[in-house]
Amino acid sequence: MRPRVEKQPQPVRPRVEQQSRPMRPRGDGQRGVALLLAMLTMVLLTVVVLEFTVSTQVQYRRAVMWLKTRRADLVAEGGVMLAAELLHHDSLLGSTDSLADLWARELPPIDTGGGMLSVRIEDEQGKLNANSLATGALSPAGRRFQALLDNLDLDPGLTFALADWVDRNREPGASPLAAEDGWYSAQETPLTARNAPLRSFAEMALVRGFSPTVLARLRRHVTVLADPELKVNPNTASPEVLAALDPRLSDESLVRRLVEARRLSPFTSPESLRAVEGMQAFSAADIEGLFTFSTRWFRVRATGDVDGAMRSVEALLNRESGVVRVMYLLPRRGPNIVGVDSAIRARIDDAGLFGASRP
Repeated sequence: MRPRVEKQPQPVRPRVEQQSRPMRPRGDGQRGVALLLAMLTMVLLTVVVLEFTVSTQVQYRRAVMWLKTRRADLVAEGGVMLAAELLHHDSLLGSTDSLADLWARELPPIDTGGGMLSVRIEDEQGKLNANSLATGALSPAGRRFQALLDNLDLDPGLTFALADWVDRNREPGASPLAAEDGWYSAQETPLTARNAPLRSFAEMALVRGFSPTVLARLRRHVTVLADPELKVNPNTASPEVLAALDPRLSDESLVRRLVEARRLSPFTSPESLRAVEGMQAFSAADIEGLFTFSTRWFRVRATGDVDGAMRSVEALLNRESGVVRVMYLLPRRGPNIVGVDSAIRARIDDAGLFGASRP
């Protein structure tokens, strides 16, 4: 028999419990990234929406302003049509034109329903025609122009520069301010003299010596018309123009009497003009050679205002036998009548002038 071997008991090791570690949920990192992306997306969408909103508002305002300016254009053009109608009806009342006529008044702004309208009508035959200088600076027309410049405290020598611009020859006149192609071609911006009638008043800015200051002084007294032989209307001419027409009119007291007499009653004939003290020095033939009592050429300036959007037009109108034609119409930005911007914003209504009544 084999001896029985007893097994030695194994030492009992103490059980060491494992410390439990906190379990990290799966996908936490992915959710953080997703949240960040969502926030970035929201920011981008907000920026896009804001940009779209601003762009839409800008485009909307542009569209509204375009519509207002277009309406203002139409209101201003309607002013020219109103002027043509006034001139037509004026011809039915008589052949004499004067500052007492309705067309010559400074009408306050009119509420058209679509916008405010201001209109001014000027008698272009109450001015000297610059194209009459085609006959030369020493012609009767040239002497009148020199006298006008002198009355306005401007250099009479400017007459020679303007005569050289419109006459047919290319020889400069006898004056330091005379200028033909030789002078104009030597300037910083080379030009050639037109040697033909002026096409517009603004063209005189190209003529030697005619600075903006000179043009501003001349604007009320000088016009540019195709017919160089037009006579002057004594009922609408300025005192400076009247005094320049003839040496016998250089007497200030005589011109003053003419202005006072026409204010009381417009001149209608050579006889009515010769009735003024001092005008007896003129024969009926003299007066007929200088003056006309009925005007054919008018300049119209009109401004339309639609909620602050202001546009203007300038037009030349011809009236023959009561028929009024628009010779040209030029658009202008903003108001083209002095002081009309403040008057329009005051919203002065003139409906009563034409027989209408306000409720």
